[in-house]
Amino acid sequence: MNALGAGHRAASAQKATSSPARAVARARRVVPSVQCAARKEQAEAPLGREGLMPFFSALASSALLLGMSSPAFAVLNSPNAQIPRSPDAALRRAIPAFNPEVKRIQKNLEDVQYLMRIPQNKPWASMSSSVADALKVTAKRDVMLAGVPPASLEAAGALLDSLNETLLKLQLALGTKAIDAVSIRVANCLEVIGNLELLQAPGLRFVMPKDYTTLPRLVGRAVVELTLERGDGSAGFVDPSGSGPAKQGKMVITVDGYSAPLSAGNFIKNVQDGLYNNRTLNVNYTSVFVTGSPEQQRPPIPLEILPAGEFEPLYRIPLDVQSGELPVLPLSISGAVTFAHLPDTDAYLSGTDWFVYKFDKQQAGLAGLAFDEGTFGVFGYVTEGLGTVTTLTPGDRIVEARVVSGADKLVLP
Repeated sequence: MNALGAGHRAASAQKATSSPARAVARARRVVPSVQCAARKEQAEAPLGREGLMPFFSALASSALLLGMSSPAFAVLNSPNAQIPRSPDAALRRAIPAFNPEVKRIQKNLEDVQYLMRIPQNKPWASMSSSVADALKVTAKRDVMLAGVPPASLEAAGALLDSLNETLLKLQLALGTKAIDAVSIRVANCLEVIGNLELLQAPGLRFVMPKDYTTLPRLVGRAVVELTLERGDGSAGFVDPSGSGPAKQGKMVITVDGYSAPLSAGNFIKNVQDGLYNNRTLNVNYTSVFVTGSPEQQRPPIPLEILPAGEFEPLYRIPLDVQSGELPVLPLSISGAVTFAHLPDTDAYLSGTDWFVYKFDKQQAGLAGLAFDEGTFGVFGYVTEGLGTVTTLTPGDRIVEARVVSGADKLVLP
């Protein structure tokens, strides 16, 4: 049983605080001794490729001692492992849009965003070339709007105009090597691209398995807003308008049915039925855990994960992260939202209880992945109010959970 999985069984949520700590402590006990052994053998070996072999042998031994459970070891052997590191990036890549020109611009802009992380001697010419190429593509208006339904053409046209305007500002910022301005403009461009791709998305790109057609499913995106209060009723939140302390806080979750239609559909149905209104939060250093109303417990749902590069999710089967399988919606992002596992099984999830994962890079594997990556079916992310998540304490509560948008994407049997 893995660390986070042990901590978020629906029947024993309160045990979550100790399991991750045990896993981290276990890793810290093993790795230092292996590093010492590697240094000793390396000092005694000749230089060159042969001299490095003891180190790699020791590293492999550490993975064996850890039971081969760390995704970090898998990523070392998986050069194609590419995983988004923010909710925006994960949700954008999950959109099943089929317009190749829009995808081309998205790739160019993501390349620019990646290259901006280089601390010195940034490749300004290469980035400028990528943006110039994007501007040439956006000039082909009919091509850019291909796939947009007639009812959404006006909104898509406005997005395209906004994209052109922002790309020109990005081009200017690159020309002047204004680092902060480039970062802001490229993020703005990618946001517009994501919104345009949502209009072009045809819905689910796969047929639901017959076994699950009787379950609620979400065939697109939805947004849920949580209104929160402190357990003691104090004004413990910050008013977003800047007017000072507030008695209530807000948290917004973007729910993705493109990658996890069953999990997302179940969650939206629960919200609509009021299962999470007036519910007390269980909070620890790894998560914010929410249990549903005892009078309205839902049946279990299958574990559902869409692997990157695949067209349909896997059901009831964890990903083989050790072999390089990674999810479209990773757990290794702070604010990831997923249902809890049921006791004694990894194949099914609670249909009621869920949690927000507070991912911490300092407690991740060597590749920056959560130790439980690939074992939980993420169906969304906190996209507003992530700062509020970190301030929540045990006893705080959800006053109301409501579907802000996307209710029309919910399909009921």
